[in-house]
Amino acid sequence: MDRVELGRWLSLALVPLGVWLSVSGPDASAALGAPVALFGLAGFGLSDRLFDPDAASSRSIIDARAADLFQLGAALLVFAFLTVVLGGFESPSAVVASLRSPGTSVLVAVVAGAVLGGGLTVLTFRWDRLRAVSRTVWFRAIGGTGTFGTYLALLVAAPSSAFLYAAVYALGRLIALFRLPPSSQW
Repeated sequence: MDRVELGRWLSLALVPLGVWLSVSGPDASAALGAPVALFGLAGFGLSDRLFDPDAASSRSIIDARAADLFQLGAALLVFAFLTVVLGGFESPSAVVASLRSPGTSVLVAVVAGAVLGGGLTVLTFRWDRLRAVSRTVWFRAIGGTGTFGTYLALLVAAPSSAFLYAAVYALGRLIALFRLPPSSQW
């Protein structure tokens, strides 16, 4: 099974998951259902552009940016899904209150979010050897495990810090994506 076909099947698997989340109940998982299903449909429809490494050289800058933003959106959806599954919701006032007296978990969240969000992207862009390694499945699996494992650990230990991690991760990734050329041009 090649990468495009795997991407199609994984994207298609998001559609029934989104439908199930939508009808599962009136809680927060129902609100997550529609975006998950739409992401699955978009991923399925755009799988040739998103998952084909050979098409990278023929992509326009807009297509490459869209693929990078799609990956960031998918990561944010996984963060939201983990939060719903574990029930790690906190009110915004509780999050702000916990950030006023920062502890070790806040420092870990900020540093990990910056390193895994934008830092790794910058390092991959700067070092040719790391760029070549980053195209392997193992590197991506380890990177995904580190990204989502850190979020999950923070969500269990200190939910406020997990949300801070997600925000710093997204901000760092956005800054790196728009300050560097699109990843398909590396």
